[in-house]
Amino acid sequence: MIFLGEHSKKPKMMRTKMKRMLQMLLPAVLVTGLSISSAMAKTVRIGIPGISGTLLPLYVTQDAGFFGKHGLETELITMRSGSVAIQSLLAREIQFSASGTSSGVDAKVAGADIVAITEYINTLPYALVASERIRNAEQLRGRRFAVSRLGAISDIALRLALRNLGIDPSKEAVILGIGDAASRFSALRAGTVDATVISPPDTLLARKLGFNLIASFPEAKLRFAYGSIFITTDFGRKSREMVLNFLKGFVEGIAYIHKNKEGSLRILSKWTRNQDREALEETYNFFLNIYPKKPYSTDETMQALLEVMGERNSEVKKFKPSDFNDMQFLREIDKTGSIDRLYR
Repeated sequence: MIFLGEHSKKPKMMRTKMKRMLQMLLPAVLVTGLSISSAMAKTVRIGIPGISGTLLPLYVTQDAGFFGKHGLETELITMRSGSVAIQSLLAREIQFSASGTSSGVDAKVAGADIVAITEYINTLPYALVASERIRNAEQLRGRRFAVSRLGAISDIALRLALRNLGIDPSKEAVILGIGDAASRFSALRAGTVDATVISPPDTLLARKLGFNLIASFPEAKLRFAYGSIFITTDFGRKSREMVLNFLKGFVEGIAYIHKNKEGSLRILSKWTRNQDREALEETYNFFLNIYPKKPYSTDETMQALLEVMGERNSEVKKFKPSDFNDMQFLREIDKTGSIDRLYR
């Protein structure tokens, strides 16, 4: 037998119990939601232009856990080029772009609201190599040179190096866009060109093939804004703590490279998929002396880049070095003495 009065009380009792349960669960749900939201807010995507020894500081900072140490969940996103990384930055698909500095300058000149927060390569990470018959810089005058493509950073590097050697690249050199390092080596061996610029570990192969090293740009102390990390200025304003934590991890990654060779080699091997110990050491030893312990951008290095870029784009001449950099975040970290303590 069904009693209507008792039946009607059960839903009411269930509703009361459900209400109490929700009251108990709601704080936990809110706390959990806030934790998830907080974690997601700290997740950052970093665009990198391909795979290269120049990016070792980012590989190390990622794999050795220094980003995580400062509360960031990070992902390195490999992209076709520095310009693509900048485009992704502007589209808010990534938060940091580790592009070549020249890509950032091009974008800024075109109207992009971006700034570099660190400059971790302040020279040209190249060597100028020539065929067996060319043994000194003077013999390069009037010769044919290979770069990846005209206007690329290898082209910029070559032109700057030739000037440093007293050779006018526009009048005393024929510069050809040949392609990647393998293509340039082939052209050099075939005699199609007389010299080219390369980076480690290709410098090792060049020596083994009998090519002559004419100049190492870092050893020549050529100061140049080559590798920077860019953010949008809006992101810097709205996510100041994230930028600071990113840089805290990054400078620790650089310190790790300076202090831990074996660990750095393992990480470099993983990212480059290269098991050749000799090639890995060639790359590590070359870049070890390049990465600054305090990766500031300077007017000197940026001006060197602007002068070269201004030759092919007159709009660049309207800008000054400080237009492209914002070192306030790095300075704030540096003032605490934390970077100095990493090397004690």
